[in-house]
Amino acid sequence: MIKNPFIKYLQKITFFSIAVCFAVMLLWLTPIREYLRSAPYYIGMYYIVTLAFWTFLYYVPKHNILKFEQAYMISRTAKLIIYALIFAVVLLCGLEKNIKFAFAYLGLYLVYMIFDTITTMQTIREHKQENNR
Repeated sequence: MIKNPFIKYLQKITFFSIAVCFAVMLLWLTPIREYLRSAPYYIGMYYIVTLAFWTFLYYVPKHNILKFEQAYMISRTAKLIIYALIFAVVLLCGLEKNIKFAFAYLGLYLVYMIFDTITTMQTIREHKQENNR
């Protein structure tokens, strides 16, 4: 049964984000809960941004607007800029405690970047297999 790639990715990122939320909830029971006070909001932000840029990365090369390599570099650069701008705004406006926020934000960034890299590599392999048939 062939699934729509967007629905397949939506399921993956949704279950992954739910797992991250449960991990954060478990960490709220430990002394480091102050570091993760606003983590659910940032998980939501990472969810939306990751989903939007995966959609861009998957569909733009298929419609011959950009090559995959170009779309990949644009998506990575734009995500980094978005995340850095949000980080800077939160720190400059004093919305969070500096060090605690930075650790949580960086941790979530790494978790979602690893997930994004793994799923992007899977997408590339699937795309190559489709082209070889």
